[in-house]
Amino acid sequence: MDIVRQDIRFALRRLARSPGFALVAVLTIALGIGANTAIFSVVRSVLLRPLPFAEPDRVVMVWMTWRGWDETWLSEPEVLDIREGARSLDGMAAYSTSAGNLTGDGEPERVATASVTADVFPVLGVTPALGRPFTVEEDQPGSDDVVVLSHGLWQRRYAGDRDIVGRVIRVNGRVRTVVGVLPAGLRLPIDYEVERPAELWVPLALRVENPGDRGGHYLYGVARMGPGATVERVNAELQQIADGWVEQGLTHPEARMRPFAVPVMEHVTGGVRPALMVLLGAVAFVLLIACANVANLLLARADGRRRELAVRASLGAGRGRIMTQLLTESVVLAGVGGLLGLGLAAGGLRLLFSMGGAGVPRVDEVGLDGVVLLFTALVSVLTGVLFGAVPAVQLARGELSSAMRDHARGMTAGSSRVRFRRTLVALEVALSVVLVIGAALMMRSFAALQRIDPGFDPEGVLTARISLPQTDYPDAAGIAEFYTQLLARLETMPGVRSAGLVRILPLTGTIGDWGVDIEGRVEGPGENFHGDWQVVSPGYFETMGMTLREGRFLQPADRADGQPVVVINETMVREYFPGESAIGKRMTLGNQPPWFTVVGVVRDVRHNDMLEAPRTEMYHSYDQFRLGTGFTPGAMTLVLKTERDPLALVGALREQVRALDPDVPLADVTTMDRVAAAALAQPRFTTLLLGIFGFAALLLAAIGTYGVVSWGVSQRTQEIGIRVALGAERNAVVALVVRHGAGAALAGVVLGVLAAVWLTRLMERLLFGVGRLDPMTFVTVPLTLALVALAASLIPARRAVAVDPVIALRQE
Repeated sequence: MDIVRQDIRFALRRLARSPGFALVAVLTIALGIGANTAIFSVVRSVLLRPLPFAEPDRVVMVWMTWRGWDETWLSEPEVLDIREGARSLDGMAAYSTSAGNLTGDGEPERVATASVTADVFPVLGVTPALGRPFTVEEDQPGSDDVVVLSHGLWQRRYAGDRDIVGRVIRVNGRVRTVVGVLPAGLRLPIDYEVERPAELWVPLALRVENPGDRGGHYLYGVARMGPGATVERVNAELQQIADGWVEQGLTHPEARMRPFAVPVMEHVTGGVRPALMVLLGAVAFVLLIACANVANLLLARADGRRRELAVRASLGAGRGRIMTQLLTESVVLAGVGGLLGLGLAAGGLRLLFSMGGAGVPRVDEVGLDGVVLLFTALVSVLTGVLFGAVPAVQLARGELSSAMRDHARGMTAGSSRVRFRRTLVALEVALSVVLVIGAALMMRSFAALQRIDPGFDPEGVLTARISLPQTDYPDAAGIAEFYTQLLARLETMPGVRSAGLVRILPLTGTIGDWGVDIEGRVEGPGENFHGDWQVVSPGYFETMGMTLREGRFLQPADRADGQPVVVINETMVREYFPGESAIGKRMTLGNQPPWFTVVGVVRDVRHNDMLEAPRTEMYHSYDQFRLGTGFTPGAMTLVLKTERDPLALVGALREQVRALDPDVPLADVTTMDRVAAAALAQPRFTTLLLGIFGFAALLLAAIGTYGVVSWGVSQRTQEIGIRVALGAERNAVVALVVRHGAGAALAGVVLGVLAAVWLTRLMERLLFGVGRLDPMTFVTVPLTLALVALAASLIPARRAVAVDPVIALRQE
């Protein structure tokens, strides 16, 4: 231990005597280690840390697939059939999500709500931190006046009151008794995809004796596999259940309706896994480039230490002792860089949090915990050994015996060290080419994403969610009257150009579809007339800046006592009315009257996702929708086109709502610009980080090339002076120096391009509108790297020809 302490003190003294070298080396290492620490902490929390369920590997999500839908909800009868028929499952639960108004004990607040079956708790393997879960008896219609709170809501609204169990609260105007509080961090699997997870859990209360329509798909399914069961076995049983539906005539074979299961971890993290793996590989490349750079610095520094180490060897120090000292110096250097890297990682994570998580699930769980600190320590040690091993071996091997003679003769560095340093530069440049090509592909992909026309104009639009409690607004006429009065108030509010309502705002959730009958048309084999059902108010289209292709928008006269009308999108026209005008055509919702007449066609809107092709979509008036369905949605989103900053009108908007009903809160208040930006958060996050890493790699490669060429010039000062003294043209000398220095970098460019051709396959799923072998990228990036290497070589080359031949000859 005394020897170790002595070596560490000696290493620190040497670093203190060379502050310039120490600063450059430490910053280089800190960049590589900091980037790796930050991304590893994200990968660990998102992909490696188990979900907060008991035996999470046994938990699966159950979805339904059918023609036109790769993944959609379950209906009540389907949940019951799976619960009874899937023998490899230990339990099957269902839930739906919405939002509720929490009133009566403070300011009205709208919170995310989950309606769950009682068996969701044993299926997930969770127990409330306070109180108890729902009982089977409470999960029945008429006996479901109970609620379980999330830990966050309990802390925020009720100050962590431990007497909360048994307390009565009002949810959507309905009195419910609190029976439990969930553990901190617990959420439903679907809640990892949303910004606001469910904070109120209430019984779903399915009507088992009359479970409802098989066409009413609105439930999420979650199940626990039995001991030894596999996902493949579960899916085989689910296929048998689907086959039984066909045999019983419950579904048509051409509908291809089938439930299927996916591991819950795959559901939560599957969408972000490829991007995180690419980023993890990118930071590993940055660290390797940093190691190569520092190794080159140490090799350059080693030539000045060869005489010192030779003296130590002559005084009895063995090769092992010398190598230990040199490796200790490298590890100390890496340790200092690792400590600074932790600070960079912490700052990078704060930046990530400030970006709202950038669409990454579980981002709120990311932190620099003990495992991450251990990872950083191990990476620091391995980094020190990696970049310090080669210089240590070269200095400690038999060359030391001739170091004194070499120094006296003024010999330059050995050709083996020259080749090795140039090899390091080639490796740096090759890794940089791969990284910069990846970053350039992501940038071109993101640019293509931004060019997608969403079908609306988000500028200057304020949005807010409103939900009317059923206890206070029990009928469709009352709901329609409230919204009619609210719109009349908003349209006269100063600073508002127009106002409208929509059931589900574009880019904020899946609409769901509704079967339609089209007058004069009969569904052929494999056909299924349907359309995503959107409920809007007159003024919605104008407020959102949507384009009318044919006919007219909905108007205030389109009320319940008027002619039933509908507006459809271009995709629906192409699908069901190809080659003809849709205006005047009629359709019903399902097979229920009345007939709705098509009065307008609007441009397609990207609703579910920017990358998802528009689906068939129909827009019904909020006052007429009940004519075909018997209900009017109580929850709607307000949209206001404003003349100035939309957020400046939030206060006035709240006052207008409060004037109509003080118990109705506003929720999800934001601008449409932010909604559109959030839809691209994940690709923006990946592009930004890859761009940063690519720039860092480019900078490090340039520094490495410059360092090698500069070192070569310093070693060949006498030779260059002699060449100039003997009449060599200065341009020829510059070309000679550049050729020797930039040659390695150009070899690295070629090697990097070949590696990128293979490695870009790993990021193909992340690209949009650009191929992984995009010609522009594969030409521009290598050319840029080559020019950077050339520029890095020219600076020391021009310094070389400035050598005074007389001084060089005098030194010789």
